[in-house]
Amino acid sequence: MKINSDIPLAKIEQLFHNLDQNLGQHQFLRLQFKLNGYKEKKCQDQVIIETNLIDGQHSQTAILTGRAADLIKYHQNEQFINVNSMIIQLIKWKLVYLEKQQNYTVVIYEFQYIASLDGEHECTQFNVNQNLSSQRKPKLQIRRNATTNNNTNNQSYATSSIKKVKIENSSFMKDSFFIDDNLLNISVLDNPANNKQQIQFKDYQQQQLAQQELTKISAMYPSMKKWVLEGRVIFKSEQMDFRCKKTETISRYFRILILDCEQELIVGLFYEKALSKFFPVLQQGKVYTFKNGQIVQDKANGTKKITFNEYSIISESQNFAIPSSPQLNFSTLQEIETLQHNSIVDVVAVIQEIKQGSDSFKSFIVCDQTTRLSVKLWGAQYANLNLQKGEIMVFKGLKFQNINFKSLNSDYQTMIIQNHDLNEVKQLKSWLAGKNIDTIMRPNPDNSTIDLQQLDEFVIKLLNEGKTQQTSYKYIFGYIIEIQEYNNMYPSCPNIRCKSKMEEIPSRKTYRCKKCFVESDQPKYSFFLRVTIMDEFTNIKAIIFDEIAVKLLGITADQLKSMNPEDQRNIFLSKAFQQKKMKLQIQFQDYNGQIQPKYNVQEIIDIDYKALSSQAFEMFDELDNLLNLSLVL
Repeated sequence: MKINSDIPLAKIEQLFHNLDQNLGQHQFLRLQFKLNGYKEKKCQDQVIIETNLIDGQHSQTAILTGRAADLIKYHQNEQFINVNSMIIQLIKWKLVYLEKQQNYTVVIYEFQYIASLDGEHECTQFNVNQNLSSQRKPKLQIRRNATTNNNTNNQSYATSSIKKVKIENSSFMKDSFFIDDNLLNISVLDNPANNKQQIQFKDYQQQQLAQQELTKISAMYPSMKKWVLEGRVIFKSEQMDFRCKKTETISRYFRILILDCEQELIVGLFYEKALSKFFPVLQQGKVYTFKNGQIVQDKANGTKKITFNEYSIISESQNFAIPSSPQLNFSTLQEIETLQHNSIVDVVAVIQEIKQGSDSFKSFIVCDQTTRLSVKLWGAQYANLNLQKGEIMVFKGLKFQNINFKSLNSDYQTMIIQNHDLNEVKQLKSWLAGKNIDTIMRPNPDNSTIDLQQLDEFVIKLLNEGKTQQTSYKYIFGYIIEIQEYNNMYPSCPNIRCKSKMEEIPSRKTYRCKKCFVESDQPKYSFFLRVTIMDEFTNIKAIIFDEIAVKLLGITADQLKSMNPEDQRNIFLSKAFQQKKMKLQIQFQDYNGQIQPKYNVQEIIDIDYKALSSQAFEMFDELDNLLNLSLVL
């Protein structure tokens, strides 16, 4: 009896894909099944739950353990969801063979609850031998190739033993020996009869690669077809999740950094099938030859990436001359502030302040002998990174961004290098000796705080000098005397790296982000406050974005949106006419042919009047001493 559901279920036979290769190996293929049955047991103080996966026609025994067992108990005991009605999506699992029972079982470590589907369904137990017999016959398009002779090694390869083919699936007939015509790939049955052919092919493959001219990273370009890259894997990430923009599905990938003989770097990305094939094979520190992948290049900063697929050719190389560490070109933080947006830089800096992060990024402030900058390391792999204030960090390949404020951000090519023998590290450590990490490089309020009249003079000076392309920062004292009560928030993209405004789609009653293609019917709102700031001289118009606005108002945009207009107005009035110290970002924009300044509030600080009065007394004492000294002289 088939299940009638709007949610497509996978076929049980998909669990047994590439059975010989995948048996006992962790799998991350996302497959959806309905559950049937619940039997809780304990195995060495660990709770396991026996159940069945069904697809409407067949069933397959399964065991839930670890996080999967905890989650199924939570849905049943706290959410009161009937296990027999649950449709789940497998996230992390493996297929094992139980010798005692002489059957296959799916061990589930992680899953996602999709929906509920009531009703009983009569299914037969899946029989591997019967249901997979037809799939073991490969579909092959055979192309004959002339005999290849190698006079150097006095070896020949007959066309009867080598057949060039295009492989359409991954199951092969007995005693077959295949070489992909386009990709120079091999798949051989693992049995003693083929050992000789395997050795012959490896020699043949090495000879073919040796005859091809190696491509340097500096010579690679987007959509380049024929290339062979030799390089060392100097970094290999863990498996990570990513969200597909078009389908909104979550898949997994990992990345590597490849270093060639010229100490040039390129990023390698492996998604889904390529991940399953190459993640267990590639090892950090080893040298490989790479072939057949799609090359792309970032137009903003020129960095290159290779996206590999399951048909890519990667083989270990014995070229020990490839360097083991990349070349580092350090810039000071002050030099970085003058660079173009999206520039890639190498940095040595000390952590001065660690900010509150999330599950998707790590945020902190670093400084060196010149200035300080904010750093954000994006991705779950950095979220649990154990950082300490005062720790000296060496970064390779951070991206400098300068849109709303200046910051350094991680990218695909970013590395954290553990090398404290570098001269730059020793110099910074020597400079830090005896200094208070909490106070160095922080702005001095006496020198950096200006009034709005001085701000106006500073802006006019920049205009006269033609410095309208640069971004400047100044601290001011002022009162926020007005907060615009309308058009002060917008539906924002849930992607924390985007936060762009989402556009409403009335036909579907949803909102969509043009950049990330994310769609939501209940988006979160972010602040975009237009304010007027005044001091004793004049006033200016400025913008306060979400993070600073939440600190100012004490509530989120969603909370404010849920209030009635009168309560909203009271919130705004309660925050008006309070003197604050504010950090302004100064940029210039073209308004109908006129260059005008635009002010963004980057930071709002409560004023310490006691500290201000102490500074004033110190200034008066110094003036008094100077006056007395002048009288004596």
